[in-house]
Amino acid sequence: MVMERKKYFLLLELISGLAMLSIPQAVMAQITNSSWLDRPPVNWNRPSLSDFPQLPKPVAAANLEQCRASIRQPASDADRALRQRGWHLFGPVQSFGITQILTATSGFDGMCRPMGYQAFVYVEGRYAGTLSPGLMDSRTDGALITARLISPTAINGEFARYSNADPLCCPSQTSFVSYRVRSDEIPDLVPTEIVTSPNCPNSQPDSPQSSNSPSSGSTLPSSNSPSLSGQRWSLIEINGQPVNTNQPYIEFDTQQQGRFSGSSGCNLISGGFASSDSTLTFDEIISTRRACIDPKGQQIEADFLRALESVTRFEIQAETLRLLVGDRPVLVFRR
Repeated sequence: MVMERKKYFLLLELISGLAMLSIPQAVMAQITNSSWLDRPPVNWNRPSLSDFPQLPKPVAAANLEQCRASIRQPASDADRALRQRGWHLFGPVQSFGITQILTATSGFDGMCRPMGYQAFVYVEGRYAGTLSPGLMDSRTDGALITARLISPTAINGEFARYSNADPLCCPSQTSFVSYRVRSDEIPDLVPTEIVTSPNCPNSQPDSPQSSNSPSSGSTLPSSNSPSLSGQRWSLIEINGQPVNTNQPYIEFDTQQQGRFSGSSGCNLISGGFASSDSTLTFDEIISTRRACIDPKGQQIEADFLRALESVTRFEIQAETLRLLVGDRPVLVFRR
C-alpha cells in the first residue's frame, strides 16, 4: 500500500507539468484571479475527464525564519508530497472519512500571515485538487477565510471579498463556495455553487429580520442589563474547558443599547444583543476576517463564536459572567 502511494505521487509529479497544457486558454483566462468568484463555477482541477489534477508550485518564499513557529512538519504522504514540491505546511489538517483538507503556503508577510497559500484536497491519499484556481494572499480579494468538510463528499469554503474602499481588516463581502468531492479512479473536486453576500447588510424597516433580533420582537435591554455593560469581560472558559489566553473578550455598549463588541482572539467581533431579566441572546454577529495562524487560536475562535450564537441567558456572580444555554454554562468570563 505504501509503495502504491509513493508510485502515485511520483506519477503525479510527471503528469502535472503536462496537465496544464490541456487546459483550454479560455478557461485559464477566466480563473487567473479572484474574478472566478463572480462567475459560474469552473472545474480548474480537471477541465476534462481525461485530465489529471495537477499539484501547483509555490512562489518565492518570504519571512520563513521569522515565522518558523507557524510551519507544520510533514506527517503523511500527502504532507511530504507538498513539502517536496516546495510548499510549507500550516494550520490543522481536516479529515472526514477518506477526505482531507491541507493548507500550505509559499511564505508569510511581516505579521506571519500566509502569502501565496493554497488549500489542497486529498481523497484516500490521492491528490484531488485545490479550493482556489490560483494562489492567495492574506487580506486580499479572493483569500480563503475558512474551509469545512461537511462530509467525505462535500466541502464549504468562505472567501474574503474586498472592494477598493475596504480597509484591510474588514472585507465588505464574503463569497461562499460549495464543492463536490468524488472518489473515482482519478479523484474529482468540483465547485458547484458560488454565492456572494455583504458582511454588514443595511437593515431596512421592511426587510426580513432574524427570529432573535430586537426588531423582530425581542425585548431590548431592560434595567437589569447595566450590570452587563461598562465592563470588559475576558473569556476564561468554553464548554467547561479553560482558555489559556487573555485575548478573547466581550463588551456590552453603554452608549448604544443592544450592541456589543469584542475580540474572538484573532479577529474583532461585534453585533446585537437582546436582554430582559436573566435572558440574553445575540444576533447579527460579524467578524473581521484575519486568518488564525495558530491552530489552537483558530479552534478557540470557532468554539467561542459557535457558543455565542447559542446563548439563551446569563448569570453574574461577583466578578464572573456566565453565558448559558438553558442551565448549561457554555462561556465563562471574568472582569
